[in-house]
Amino acid sequence: MRISTQMIFDAGLGSMQNQTSALIRTQQQISSGKRILNPADDPVASAQALDVTQAQSLNQQYQNAQGNAQSILGLADSQLSSVNDLYARIKELTVQAGNASLSDSDRRSIAIELRSRYEELIGLANSTDGTGQYLFSGYQGATQPFAGSVENGVVYNGDSGQRTLSVSASRQLSVSDSGNALFMGVPNGNGTFATGLRGLKSANASQATFEGAAVSNPPTSTGTVDVRFWTDTANAMGGGANKVYYDLVNTVTGNSLYTGTPPVTGTGGSFTHPYVSGSPIPLSSLSPPAVVAFDYGANAVITGTPQTGDLFTFSRNAASLTLASSTLTASSARTAISTGTVTDPVKWSSNTNSGNLEVRFWVDGTGSVGPQGRTYYDLVDAGSGKSLFTGNSSATGAGGSYTHAYTSGSPINFNGLAAAYNPPSNDFGASVIVSGIPASGDSFTVKASTDPAGNGYFVTAAKEIQTANTGSAIVGTGTVTDSAKWRNPANSGDLEIRFWKDPQNTAANAPVYYDIVDARTEKSLFTNSASTAGGLGSTYTHAFTAGDGISFSGLAAPYGDLGISVAISGTPASGDAFTVQNSTSTSIFQNLGDLIGTLEGRIGPPGAGNSELQNKLGFVLTNLDQARDAVLKVRADIGTRMGEASDLTNVSQSLNLQYSSTLSNLQDVDYAKAITDFMRQQTGLQAAQQTFSKVSGLSLFNYL
Repeated sequence: MRISTQMIFDAGLGSMQNQTSALIRTQQQISSGKRILNPADDPVASAQALDVTQAQSLNQQYQNAQGNAQSILGLADSQLSSVNDLYARIKELTVQAGNASLSDSDRRSIAIELRSRYEELIGLANSTDGTGQYLFSGYQGATQPFAGSVENGVVYNGDSGQRTLSVSASRQLSVSDSGNALFMGVPNGNGTFATGLRGLKSANASQATFEGAAVSNPPTSTGTVDVRFWTDTANAMGGGANKVYYDLVNTVTGNSLYTGTPPVTGTGGSFTHPYVSGSPIPLSSLSPPAVVAFDYGANAVITGTPQTGDLFTFSRNAASLTLASSTLTASSARTAISTGTVTDPVKWSSNTNSGNLEVRFWVDGTGSVGPQGRTYYDLVDAGSGKSLFTGNSSATGAGGSYTHAYTSGSPINFNGLAAAYNPPSNDFGASVIVSGIPASGDSFTVKASTDPAGNGYFVTAAKEIQTANTGSAIVGTGTVTDSAKWRNPANSGDLEIRFWKDPQNTAANAPVYYDIVDARTEKSLFTNSASTAGGLGSTYTHAFTAGDGISFSGLAAPYGDLGISVAISGTPASGDAFTVQNSTSTSIFQNLGDLIGTLEGRIGPPGAGNSELQNKLGFVLTNLDQARDAVLKVRADIGTRMGEASDLTNVSQSLNLQYSSTLSNLQDVDYAKAITDFMRQQTGLQAAQQTFSKVSGLSLFNYL
């Protein structure tokens, strides 16, 4: 082969270009610090570096989320710390309000600060995380969770969820909490049961209580049936005075299931079955043989002491004949009042109408006004106690103001009033309808109101009365020795400790006795029979000693031992009672609102340390402790979450270092090797250049 000058020239030039390229590449590696300048330099390492870079980027996102979580949780913990401090201040004010030397004016001054603390608590409960998301609204971060006032109460508009952040590939961390559990669902009492005072109760004759129904055999009947009660006050049946009897009445025909004729009380009537509280009443036409066949295949259990006129209505439809007893529904009634009607708004708005009226009933047991046993009513101004018919104090009996005969379902008109009311028409332009059989003393309120639940002018309801204690006794929170025993199925969770003092013993140091009573059945837990004060069969057999624990043990079957005790200090009066009920959820806002209302009004009579006030303050303090416990539990949980986020951050930082190290091994240049290569390549290039320069100046023919 013939070698030309051009070939020698091209070979030298190509060698210099290659060495120049290698030198430039090495120079770029040194200047950038990277070994791989493009994927072609090392395809395998480039692919590995891409995977590591993506993993590092995801890890950085998790690390950012971890930082955000710590920031949000830290803010929530700070706000709850402020709530805890606020509770401590409220507790100080509550204790201060219990000082017997304070006047009503002093307590109202404390209530002023409590109102500001109330608003402060709402503000803290509505805290945000700095981005507009509420900390204590559950999932609904954009919804303000709490709104309300002392007078109207506070409502919760959030939910029970918790918002989360993804802080690792397998972990979502909660960064919010439900305000419902923190502020609205706080357990009252000691968490198992709560002690208290008797509250408001209806002034009307008490109804019996429906406890349930059990299937005894397949049902064969549909429709509705009434269980009606009658009290034999005159012992006409020979079973004893005031013995209660019942009848089953088919509401379709209006006839007794036992006689096939309309129900009739008294001798020869259809009310022939003695009532026993808690004993099953067969909802069928059994003994005596019924004229009308009727069988629900169920037994009803009713407890309490029904009055004449009380009734329970049971219904079952044809579609439910093959179903369980849960399809058997019951409703009860004695007397009911309609919403009322205003026929003349101008008359109703007369300035002589106080807007605080009552419809009161009286049964003429002696026939002093009309036929014996007839029921009469009076319209009374509840504020002054005066009858609207006479203008004088409301009074029963001959010459009294109960002169209007009552007929169930007929309108009771507010007209024909005394001259002092709404002259000259003597008419308030209104009427109400009462149905049922009222007892003496039953009363309904008629109060002016624009509440839509009424008729736009007034609202009606059964009158309620406060059953306040008159002694100086103060009840504690109680102690739980065995919560499993408290959950005994025989325990209704609605108990009362009642006190009685023998009126025949007038000694100053005469003992006070107590009974533990199921408020639903009126049975003593010591005897499992009706609670009775005094005389033979009295269930008030335990002498009370102030400060000693009243143990709920040694009870009659089926109660046995309920695993709790309650200490009561001071001296209870005869008739005083304290409730012991299952612990339920309460709102800290409601507790604080009740405290403010208590301090702003006069509570109980002066003297004796004002035991009602002391008891109410004690209940508030107990519930405050429960609220603080709820906050501390959430703060402990927040602390755990913050610790977890911190630990994950440490892990993420460690991973980030590992990823960076791996990337460095894959991508970074070895400077010692690169510099050595650079110097070698530079020397080689210089030699090639010199050689090319000399060769390019020669002619091949000079060597021939």
